[in-house]
Amino acid sequence: MQKSKHDTISTRLFLNGNFFKNKATLFTLMPVQVVYITAALLLLATLPLPLPTDFFELLKIVAAGTFAWGAYQNFQRKLFLLPLAYTMLAILYNPVMEINLAKEITIALDLVAATLLLSTKQHIAQ
Repeated sequence: MQKSKHDTISTRLFLNGNFFKNKATLFTLMPVQVVYITAALLLLATLPLPLPTDFFELLKIVAAGTFAWGAYQNFQRKLFLLPLAYTMLAILYNPVMEINLAKEITIALDLVAATLLLSTKQHIAQ
């Protein structure tokens, strides 16, 4: 059977009328590699290396996306403290409206964020 470019899972679910019933099962968990990459970037940012400013922009985009997704997933599960922590971290790593903190605070925040992400990865990753 030849697949067209429009033959995707979501298209088939939509055409079958099951899109809205199965949408939650399609987009529930992110790959665990994303969590590991985000934690690695956060830990790399704590090292005393001369990193370019583009690295920190990438870090903010990746971390904000990961924490926003984690907050969304845990709010759906009706959890309370974990989505609030993820939301606060998503706001702090927001690349659109940057929050400038002292270097010492940023290093501590990166360590806490990486630790939280790795210790709670089962809540957002498959």
